Amino acid sequence: MTDQAQVVVGVDGSEGSLVALRWAAHEAARRGWPLQVVTCAQLPMAVEVGMVGVGGFAGSAMDAIVKDQEGVNQRAVDLARSFGLGHNVKVGGETILGAPPYALVGAANENDILVVGATGHPGRLTDMLGSVATVVTHRAICPVVVVHGVPRSDNAIKRIVVGVDGSPGSDQATTWAIDQAERCGAELLLVHGWVYPYVGVRTGVSEPRDDMRLDAMRTLETAMANVVDVAPGVRCRSVISEENAAKAIIDAAVDGDLVVVGSRGRGGFGALLLGSVSRTVVQHSPCPVAVIRTH
Repeated sequence: MTDQAQVVVGVDGSEGSLVALRWAAHEAARRGWPLQVVTCAQLPMAVEVGMVGVGGFAGSAMDAIVKDQEGVNQRAVDLARSFGLGHNVKVGGETILGAPPYALVGAANENDILVVGATGHPGRLTDMLGSVATVVTHRAICPVVVVHGVPRSDNAIKRIVVGVDGSPGSDQATTWAIDQAERCGAELLLVHGWVYPYVGVRTGVSEPRDDMRLDAMRTLETAMANVVDVAPGVRCRSVISEENAAKAIIDAAVDGDLVVVGSRGRGGFGALLLGSVSRTVVQHSPCPVAVIRTH
């Protein structure tokens, strides 16, 4: 770890992780931050089971795995340096021993941005708890960007889709998105989805349909007003959709370059972990998704 904020990206040599590497390098260039490329070395599950009496084999196997991952790391560092981002990005690399998702979480500070691909090598960026993206978005203390979609040479961000629901997590996601929009000169698209019955901010109970829609519109209007107050120079539009929140965000993301969501919303028990909306968006978005931790 370092005291200086940096963009940390997990790479395992898979196509998905290399797409994430390219996105992370451009994000580091946008921010003027260092880029730290992390690979993880872990014994396969089949070797870990029943290790008693095979210490010698474990040692030689571990050495081979570490050497292999160090090679993956060096190639990724060289690739990042070849993207032509000039002196704006200082690229470093390290190979960490341990299960990939937990090693990556441990490699990032609160002020960093942690970037992972949506998919990786089975058995490398996947463990019993699910994909590395799932575990990292649950456990990281910093913003996490899960990179979806086809590779793009410039990774320009022109439209940022933000899921809003009036919760503290939504407000923090909007604040992060405003900062990102100012860095990129991007347009913000605030999206709020509602379905019957709708639990309103004003009453906290199910309301008649007309009142439900009014409450939903006021939630979106409040978010828009906050953007105008904080960043009057940022272009901002809003969309209200009579769909569940996750579907509304995913539909809007078709024309977006980045989706931003809070790690928790007004989701009751489902929000105790990642939050059902955030989890669904991370899994199905057509473009990169930034999950902003709720403090």
